[in-house]
Amino acid sequence: MAKSVQPKHIALRICKTLHELTGEDLHWVDIDVVCGRLDEDHTKELNAALEYAREHELLACGPVPVRSVMLTHRGVLAARGKFKKSHRESG
Repeated sequence: MAKSVQPKHIALRICKTLHELTGEDLHWVDIDVVCGRLDEDHTKELNAALEYAREHELLACGPVPVRSVMLTHRGVLAARGKFKKSHRESG
């Protein structure tokens, strides 16, 4: 099955990857490390996903061009699949 290019789905993959890399610890990770782990290039779709994650408080990161990212507590919950559906954006 092909990977989804929707910002919401890419953002969740980023959260899961960061959770694999850092566990429950909230540490900054270089975006190149995340891209390497995802086997993805740093594209405009990835930037859209980072913006989505920042707006929904899943990740801490600056505006584009993003150099490093850090999970938030909401991002940890999303990565663990424990984020309540009422908190998720529909669609």
